[in-house]
Amino acid sequence: MLKIIQVETDEHKSHTQKLFWEYFNETKLIFSYQFGINLDANTFFEQYITQLHEFTPPSGRLLLAQYEVKIAGCACLRKIGEDVGEIKRMYVSPEFRRKGIGRALLRTIVNEASSIGYSKIRLDSAPFAKEAHTLYRVYGFQDIEPYLEKTEIPLEYRANWVFMELVLK
Repeated sequence: MLKIIQVETDEHKSHTQKLFWEYFNETKLIFSYQFGINLDANTFFEQYITQLHEFTPPSGRLLLAQYEVKIAGCACLRKIGEDVGEIKRMYVSPEFRRKGIGRALLRTIVNEASSIGYSKIRLDSAPFAKEAHTLYRVYGFQDIEPYLEKTEIPLEYRANWVFMELVLK
């Protein structure tokens, strides 16, 4: 059974930190292997842990996916413009992939963005995340040019990065 929950307790925050750490280490390996880029997972991890407040209500969300009794993934939403939200750190642990968890997290985070009052949601995604790109496109996200709010992606990598947007009804 799958349950999507809002991060509220210290235990939830601990699960979030574990997922972020897993995400950054997986990303580091892929960047090293595919692009010869050595990322410092510790730096990224520390940066995102200090930014957790951006993903809290009223303008943000931090969700966990609980599959049976285990935490399987996460998705974050933050405000980046007057009526624009951004999805960050959407991640499902490898052992839980292909169970519809990513789709459930995306559906929930989009619904949350709509309930907050955002008129659109944006996201950026690494070039190697092909399955995620497919999920986003199936859900209605369209490719867009890099958006100005993106300062996390160094200029030399932006040409290969994927930027998407979903206009909410």
